Order: sequence, then structure tokens, then C-alpha cells
Amino acid sequence: MTATTEFILLAGFLGSGKTSLLVDWLALPEAAHTAVIVNEAGEIDVDGAIIATSGTIPIAMLANGCVCCSLTNDLVFTIRALVEERERAGLPPFRRIVLEASGLSRPGPILRSLAPLAPLGLTVRIVTTCDASQAARHAEHFDEITTQLAAASTIVFTKPDLASTGAAEALAASINPLALRVLERDRTARARAAFSATGPAHAAPWFSDAAHPRIAVLRASFSESATWEDRLDWMEDLAAFCGDRLLRVKGFIRRPQTGEVLLVQAVGTLFSPMTALSGGQNLPEGVVIIARDLGASDLRAVNPDALVLISSYRSRAALACAAVDAG
Repeated sequence: MTATTEFILLAGFLGSGKTSLLVDWLALPEAAHTAVIVNEAGEIDVDGAIIATSGTIPIAMLANGCVCCSLTNDLVFTIRALVEERERAGLPPFRRIVLEASGLSRPGPILRSLAPLAPLGLTVRIVTTCDASQAARHAEHFDEITTQLAAASTIVFTKPDLASTGAAEALAASINPLALRVLERDRTARARAAFSATGPAHAAPWFSDAAHPRIAVLRASFSESATWEDRLDWMEDLAAFCGDRLLRVKGFIRRPQTGEVLLVQAVGTLFSPMTALSGGQNLPEGVVIIARDLGASDLRAVNPDALVLISSYRSRAALACAAVDAG
């Protein structure tokens, strides 16, 4: 196993088109050297049976439970077994391992369960399907949708033939304006964009005119007097304060002594190891926080010494866009 092997968590609510998207991808030549793990919430593994018709792709099944709450040990065992079998066969490492999670799964606990696999050097990406025809309506009743969208690196809009993507785009933008988004009517192009290492073309931040009633997208910046230890303490305090209300963290922090810029990311309260960015000295320092049932005033209480400044990410972006337009 090398560091170039990618673990893709394919998330998305019940009926949002995860299996269809995955089957379309497996039909492409780019899907070579892919392994698939399917997690069904029920005892009959329908999705696994459908995917098994796609060819000779190695497939493992996790059945009778939602992987985020009951099968995390099985997931670690299954990934190890796939890797070891591949090595015994004398084949090159997988380019990617795709876990199609149950529609009721939450990404945070799944990623947390992968900690024992750190020696394998997996890189992790979350692809979330968003049903153009039903996502906005379902999100009113199911928190799982907001956690799946907030955690996404890439959001794929499915079923555009059944409904306009407008409502689903507005929903996703109000929850996670940082995600890459795939807006493709052609199924093959959609699958290629979703799973391709290069990603879709729509990479710029995107915003909804209306804020989500329960989701806040906020930006944290650090005062000039904040030390490196202040920055680290604040992120630890943020996770402890928010708990399961913290959905996503992404941004850049700077070491005051050296000017080194590091990428910080978290899904839920699980923070990935920070990575230094070569040539990142010109990047603006700031961390975007996506949280449920918390606002800027709540997060200001995390650090009463005001070493961290909290503002609305959406309003700051709107002001920046207005300045560009005016120029």
C-alpha cells in the first residue's frame, strides 16, 4: 500500500443514486485497480448484488448494520484483508478503495474508525450524492443529509432528469460552500467527474442566497497576538465545545515564528494531521467552520480572550465579490 492509494467514502441519503453512480464509474477504464466495499443497513445486500454484476472488481460486503455505528471494526478488518489479498496475488496496490456507505451513515464516525489503518498511508476523500428531486424536502426531516453534505469534498447532483438541480444546489451551498460540485447530465461524465483524481471543474466557493435555518458557515481568523499554542488550543477547545454539532472544519493556519502555512481539516470532531503547504506563504490565514445549531456568538465563547475572531463566511465572501465587481 502506498500513499497514492485513495480511500473514497461514497455517502448520500437513501435513494440518492450512490449505487448507480458507482456502477457507472466501474464501467469506465479509469476504474481499474479499484476495490469496493458495500455497507447495507439491511440483511439483504441488494446494492452489493447490483455492483457485483459490473465485472471483476474486488467487492467486500458489510451487512446488517450501519457502518458508522456498528461495523467499524469490520471495516478495518475488511480493508486490511483486501490489501493483504492483493499483495499475496503479486498485484500492484489498489489505486482506490471505495466504501459505499448506507444512506443512514454519518461520515465522521466512519473516518474515526480508520485510525488503526494509518500505517497504510491512505488518502481520504468524501463524495456525497445529492438527489435533485428530493434532497431539499428530505433535509427538513433527516439530519443525516446535512452531515453527509457538510463532510463532502465533492457533491454530486444526481437525477437531474427528474427535477431541476436548483433547490438541491441551494441546499448544498447553504451547508457546504467549500465542496467541489459535479453538475453533469450525462451519467458517464458525472461518474468520471465524481471519482476522477483531478476532480470536477466547478471548484470555486459557491453560495446560496438563503442561509440554512440550522447550519452556520463561519470564518475564524486569529489576532496578531495569538501564538501557535493559542491556535492549537483553540481548535481543541472548538471540538470539545461543539461536540456533534461541529460538522466540518477547513482552512489554513500560520506558524507565527516561521510563517509556515498548514492545511487544517476536520470532519466532525476528527481532525486530520495538519500538512505544510509549500509555497503557501501568500495564502490568507483563516478557518471555515460548518456547525449545526450554533452561531458566531456561540463560537466567540470558545475563546473569551478574543484571540480568535469569528465572522460570517458568507457575508465576507459577498463583500469580496462585490468589491471585485465594483473594480
